[in-house]
Amino acid sequence: MKMNEEKKDGLALRKLRELKKMSRKEACIVLGVNYKTIEKFENGRTKLLKKRIEKIIFAYGFKLEDFSLCRQGHINKVKAKLGYKKVRVLDDNKTRRSYQRVITKEVKTLTAMRRLKGFSQYQASFLCGYSRSTIGHIENGRIELSKEGIAHIMSSYGFSLKEYDHYFKSERLITDIQDECIQIIKGFSEEKLKTVQLLLITLNN
Repeated sequence: MKMNEEKKDGLALRKLRELKKMSRKEACIVLGVNYKTIEKFENGRTKLLKKRIEKIIFAYGFKLEDFSLCRQGHINKVKAKLGYKKVRVLDDNKTRRSYQRVITKEVKTLTAMRRLKGFSQYQASFLCGYSRSTIGHIENGRIELSKEGIAHIMSSYGFSLKEYDHYFKSERLITDIQDECIQIIKGFSEEKLKTVQLLLITLNN
């Protein structure tokens, strides 16, 4: 039986979502629609206008070309275009990083830079094209990340490698300083907080 156009569109949208390792519930958050609407989109039960399809594609982080390839059944070509290599994990169970936590300066810097952007690990995974658990493993020091991997993550977050090097070489990470300041402020009286607030407003102008 020949598949109609709505079915083809829906299947292609589902494949793009799955390539991002995104559940339907997560897609609801990204698109701002309910679960049943996502089902209708992907099952071809509703006709989608071109502008609506484009909005979904772009929200998932893809291009129209990727949608066309999926629609034609060329999913592997889209996979190849995602632009990241699978992170390498050592094979020996005794030394495998996934069994250990090695919190290096690289790991701390990557975590700090994600926090500076205000991204959750899920948002970071969406931007990088990794699963959320992979971001967690990276930040827990359980995955050995290459220089290419670091460059990919920085680009996904909107940072340059020069900015990464700056934070990496800093004596103290900016997020550590932020956390320390927050802890100190929590112990202040109302009067002290008002004074600090005025100072911060002045510095921010």
